Amino acid sequence: MLTINPIISNIRNINLLRPQQNKVLQQPKQNYPNLKPLAHDCVSFTSSKKLNRSLLEAFDNKEICIDVHKNADVAEADLKKTLKNSLEDLIATEENPTGPISTITTRIKTPNSIREKVASELSHAITSNDQSGVFNPNSRTSIKKVCGDIVGARIILGNQEQKQTGKIIDELIDLVLNGELNIEGIASYRPEKLDPKWEYFEKDDLKRLVDAVNESRKIKGKAPIELKEEAKKTGYMALHLDIDLADYEYKAKNNGYKGEIQIVGQDISRLKEVEDFCYKIRFDKDIKSGHVAYAPFTKYFTKHINDEKYPKLADDFVEYTKRAYMYQRKKEPDGIFDKRKRRDISLPTIEQCHMNGKIPSELDFNVLSKIKYHCDKLYDLTNDETV
Repeated sequence: MLTINPIISNIRNINLLRPQQNKVLQQPKQNYPNLKPLAHDCVSFTSSKKLNRSLLEAFDNKEICIDVHKNADVAEADLKKTLKNSLEDLIATEENPTGPISTITTRIKTPNSIREKVASELSHAITSNDQSGVFNPNSRTSIKKVCGDIVGARIILGNQEQKQTGKIIDELIDLVLNGELNIEGIASYRPEKLDPKWEYFEKDDLKRLVDAVNESRKIKGKAPIELKEEAKKTGYMALHLDIDLADYEYKAKNNGYKGEIQIVGQDISRLKEVEDFCYKIRFDKDIKSGHVAYAPFTKYFTKHINDEKYPKLADDFVEYTKRAYMYQRKKEPDGIFDKRKRRDISLPTIEQCHMNGKIPSELDFNVLSKIKYHCDKLYDLTNDETV
């Protein structure tokens, strides 16, 4: 049993636990026994997905999340301008064929995604018994504080030669020291036992970035940060930068946002889009807040990942994923821009990853990608986002 702080235990008193009519979720009506009036100031949940769904229905914060989405446009625009001005000369073109960057994009989480993240963060605080982590999901300030990636940027690498990617680090360091980029955390994700030659960045370059960040933080009286290095069993690799987008010149409604910059190879990113769905299903998480458009993908994957003819399928699928990421890493651009060169957009097959007989053909990433594609189209047609 888990004692919940007053924000949660008093929910019933402020009439927030009544299921709301919510067009965003578009889910069949369900019974949620955990949402019945609480007899005590405590509650227990056995499923994180069940708790997330309960919280999504319990809190009518749709309009608030729409506002949070809308008001992030100023911070997103400034981040886009900052990165473009600094990194534009590093984008690969015919005139600059060895540039280390393929594309730079920015985005703002949709209102639905913000709601989902809020429910997830609150669910984690409740189930981990972290009283200090519980927050008011109807507070714009609290939402911006706990959701660290409402604004996001993705730098897709073109030339992954480390002498070229080091130029990206040089520019990021300049931005930090000039006060144009406020980095709060740096995480390097990579496969286990990765040969250093396949790293996107040299360790010395990452150390230089950390040192620059800490030099800037020291001036501001902030505690130093350390490089977080995490070996992913799935084989995913990327560099993630947590950033603070606060600016004293912003209006209050536009201020207080946090963001994330992802630096990743093009082919790794393409596989990640499909693999992320598989990960969510395997760990009992919803796709797009449980939107009905993704029910076919969820049903299909669940059916075949539990194929009794493959008793070690759970572990073997992780191994397939790990090999697929490494396959993608090795086929990524060779560092010479050529618009005439046709890119191989297929994903690693079971055969290419030497997993024949261990993975059913229905779970080949290319098959899953096709199903995802059609679900995405259905989502675009049926999603009722107002922003």
